[in-house]
Amino acid sequence: MRHTLSTLTLLCLLVLSGCKSGNKVSLEAFSNEVYAPEYASGFKIIGADNTASTIIRTFNPWQGATNIEMPYFISRNNEQPPAGFSGTVIPAGAKRIVCMSSSYIAMLDALGEVSRIVGVSGINYVSNAYVLAHKDSIQDMGAEMNYELLLGLKPDLVLLYGIGDAQASVTDKLKELSIPSMYVGEYLEESPLGKAEWLVVLGELMDIRQKSIDAFREIPQRYHALKALTDSVEQRPTVMFNTPWNDSWVMPSTQSYMARLVADAGGDYIYKENTTTSSTPIGLETAYQLIQKADYWINLGMASSLKELNKMNPKFSAAKAVHNQTVYNNNLRLTATGGNDYWESAVVHPDIVLRDLIHIFHPELVPDSLYYYRQLQ
Repeated sequence: MRHTLSTLTLLCLLVLSGCKSGNKVSLEAFSNEVYAPEYASGFKIIGADNTASTIIRTFNPWQGATNIEMPYFISRNNEQPPAGFSGTVIPAGAKRIVCMSSSYIAMLDALGEVSRIVGVSGINYVSNAYVLAHKDSIQDMGAEMNYELLLGLKPDLVLLYGIGDAQASVTDKLKELSIPSMYVGEYLEESPLGKAEWLVVLGELMDIRQKSIDAFREIPQRYHALKALTDSVEQRPTVMFNTPWNDSWVMPSTQSYMARLVADAGGDYIYKENTTTSSTPIGLETAYQLIQKADYWINLGMASSLKELNKMNPKFSAAKAVHNQTVYNNNLRLTATGGNDYWESAVVHPDIVLRDLIHIFHPELVPDSLYYYRQLQ
């Protein structure tokens, strides 16, 4: 009798095991559109029938990457990735997060989840009030990853910032330590709203998808309302960007993030020769000719006054914008230790950046005071 029961039990287990194996979702089954970005080009979120887990597909998530896709399986209910999945597995609902870029701090703050942060990179350059108030508990990982410190934090997730090919050693080490990580490629998006749309990716990682979608949806509404103010503007002032670095003056493409913001703010980017998908250096003489013609000159590095600007290069005094005092820099919100909130929170506030630029180019349309920009005196 015992032998018969044991045999029946074994058969039942085999049948159940076979059913479970047969019901395992295939990689091909992950074809349902969970979230299709409207503005971002660097990610999409897909799912499958009868499974709570999702896959975040990211594309070329660091500068210089081409034809690279990095998939992340966001596991729910202890579900395992499908056979053939070669990406990173991240349990949904990360509660202890390390941010290796300050823009990720701003994203978490915009979602009301900044308290999940346990580590940052370069805490002295961070502007976020919560992080600064919790320096005793939030650890500084430094510019390079401090793995010993990282292990002590026991993070659920590390949000990485990738440049070039240097990230391979970092991801290999994190895999060795069994610490899930993701490269967030929001900084590569050329659409101002596309950058902000990466909020949804962080929401998926924290298992607050709908909350993140709702938070993001408010941003395009505000942005488009402001853009509508300049749609009928006839006089569009010409705008010059940047200052030289190592005898090279880098100019963004006409399709770039800043060029799009300027156009939406009713301005006219003066350098139209670069129609590629990346910035390009131009000769200094060409740049000097441009600053002599441009109505406005913005984004000038560290300069906070016209005196500082002229110290950088006496030739800058010949700029039309210097004569007309129409020089503006995006460094109004500096911290005492040298951080600049523009590089931190502007990613989730493209509408505020746009409002600043409309105020600069067409103050009659937006009389508000500036938030990120200062007029150089």
